[in-house]
Amino acid sequence: MKFYIRQYKDDFFSASTKIVKNSDGSFQLTWTKGQVPINQLEAQANVIYPTEPDISDVITVSKILTEKKTDKPLNNPHQIIACSVARDSKSFSFVDVLKYTNYTKGSTGFFKNASQIDPMMYILVPFPDTPIDEWIFVIVSKTLEVDGINVTDSFDIDINRTLSDIGNQYLPGIILSKEDNLISAQLKNPDGSLIVKQDVDIYFETTCGYLTKSRSKTNNKGIATTELIGGLEGKVKAGFKYFSGKTELII
Repeated sequence: MKFYIRQYKDDFFSASTKIVKNSDGSFQLTWTKGQVPINQLEAQANVIYPTEPDISDVITVSKILTEKKTDKPLNNPHQIIACSVARDSKSFSFVDVLKYTNYTKGSTGFFKNASQIDPMMYILVPFPDTPIDEWIFVIVSKTLEVDGINVTDSFDIDINRTLSDIGNQYLPGIILSKEDNLISAQLKNPDGSLIVKQDVDIYFETTCGYLTKSRSKTNNKGIATTELIGGLEGKVKAGFKYFSGKTELII
């Protein structure tokens, strides 16, 4: 597990977070929102009120990969999962960010407006079966302590940086190629190395001709294929369920 902090965000500018990792891959997450200014008028600039009390829970892989609103598994590749505080139950809940930004490739600001939640943590998961040790956690907090050690490494995830930027840097990608009518999509890591992973759904689309399959699973080499019929000039794109057009090939 790699933990980053995103400091001095207006929402949670005084929040504090403590994490204690367990040997089974789970961890105890304790989060305190602290206090926030509710009146920015010059005459009352220092007025503050306490907000939510401390919330603490054991966070497991199964909890992270289950969406609270639907109780359905978050089982797609190339996932950015948001953790928020459910005020009704004073517990943590998890939401698939890209499901809300599928058509816009929007920012975290757009996601917050669409989902009506305020994330206190973002989790980057390459594949549902990727070990939790390889996940990236971004904590929205002023301070972050992991196993008693203060974390100072910061991560830029903000309304000025698109989710596409983040996905390209940290999550699986696709290499597209064409031979005659055959279009091949090879899974790759952010560093360009190939991913050999079977049964991953790849979604295709094109601006020219038509494709024999708009969705295809990768084979034992991590390659999914489709055929382009009648395409003379245009583009073929490939992506994941909630992130279409991850990459494109000019025909």
